[in-house]
Amino acid sequence: MSDFRTLPVDEAVTWIRAWTDHTWPISLQEAFAIRDHLDWRPSSQDPTLFATRLSNDGKEDGFILESSESGVKCVRFHLSSKYPSDDNVKVAQLSSAAYSQYVAALTQLWSHGESSEELGVLQVSWTLPNRTSVSIFGLDNLISVTIDSPWRTQLKEDYDQAMEDYE
Repeated sequence: MSDFRTLPVDEAVTWIRAWTDHTWPISLQEAFAIRDHLDWRPSSQDPTLFATRLSNDGKEDGFILESSESGVKCVRFHLSSKYPSDDNVKVAQLSSAAYSQYVAALTQLWSHGESSEELGVLQVSWTLPNRTSVSIFGLDNLISVTIDSPWRTQLKEDYDQAMEDYE
């Protein structure tokens, strides 16, 4: 059985800000430089996949999604190791506590985000002045973050507006 590990809050914020504080759009080569600066290990088969120090057995726990037209669309990585089961009460308590600490640190940095919960997945999202968006997801056995490019942020906002207009 593997241990459930979380990233210290300061390090999690550093990882997130390495992406959000960069000038966008980001080319794939720039994304690889950020990945390497954070000491994430690229997959030998696909350099857009990578493993962080939280990876279980060196397996990829993050990815960079790239578009030929707009550069990097998003990056996703874990702020915790993935626990093999989602029915461990102790792990769920640790995950919840760490998730709350990450959200508090990001709220202190960027003010309150937009909170939601769907199918037991907690989510808080922020849209930053540079139009990148950050979403942190909390499950009972995993915490992850997605950073969307300004292009993808606009696409999501346009979709949400269209759905709202349709209703």
